[in-house]
Amino acid sequence: MHDRLWLFLATLGYLTSAGWGLYALGSKRPVANRWTFLLIAAAFTLHTVFLYQRGQAIQHCPITNLFETLAFFSWSLALTYLVVGPTYRMSILGAFTAPVVFLINFFALAAPIDLPGAMPHLGWQLELHATLALMGLGVLGIAAMAGVAYLIQERQLKRHVLNAWFYTLPNVGRLEMVQQQVLVWGFTIFSAGAFLGFFIPHHGPDDWVKIAWSGVVWCLYAALVAVLALGRLSHKKTALISVAGYVFILLTFWGINSLSEAHVFPHEG
Repeated sequence: MHDRLWLFLATLGYLTSAGWGLYALGSKRPVANRWTFLLIAAAFTLHTVFLYQRGQAIQHCPITNLFETLAFFSWSLALTYLVVGPTYRMSILGAFTAPVVFLINFFALAAPIDLPGAMPHLGWQLELHATLALMGLGVLGIAAMAGVAYLIQERQLKRHVLNAWFYTLPNVGRLEMVQQQVLVWGFTIFSAGAFLGFFIPHHGPDDWVKIAWSGVVWCLYAALVAVLALGRLSHKKTALISVAGYVFILLTFWGINSLSEAHVFPHEG
């Protein structure tokens, strides 16, 4: 329960970040965007402490049950934002990222808790496979956040109605560039994680539920990267697909991981 307290504090931090982010969107003050980044960074630090303590308690990467997997999922989204935000000078994307991280953590805290105990050896392949896959989903999340910002900007330009958000969010050209590059990175990371899955030793039947879901996500990722590279779809449609795809992942992640035997590890002792 001690490590759970760190996650609770981090979740409160993300909630504060979300509230400040909404203020930053309408403030037209660059310093407000920097505070959004700093608040998320502080919450992320608490989040990292939770994962570290949880990992020390179970002596494994903390992905052994739904509670831990959701927390690691949200952590990867926050980490991607902290990398992409300053790299592209888009700290304001935190206004969209923080609410999503907060909601994922909220559901993680509501998930059943398995008390850590002595566990069987999971193997580095499984831990690296899961880590890369979750990181790939985090990168896709930031691409979706950029897609949301793009759709907001495109809508305002089309209707010739420019509010405070228009002057705070990056222009559509920068958002197009960021989304395209981030999608390529995320697809590479997710593909590496999926590829490692073929080398995981199996001691029972294959987990077809998780395999099928992962295949759908990989195909979505591949399609987004392909249409951007070939220019077959407008960027508006690409943004819509990336947002819809990430919403699909958020809505199905809990159920898939609850049904998936690959994320149920028997504790020994």
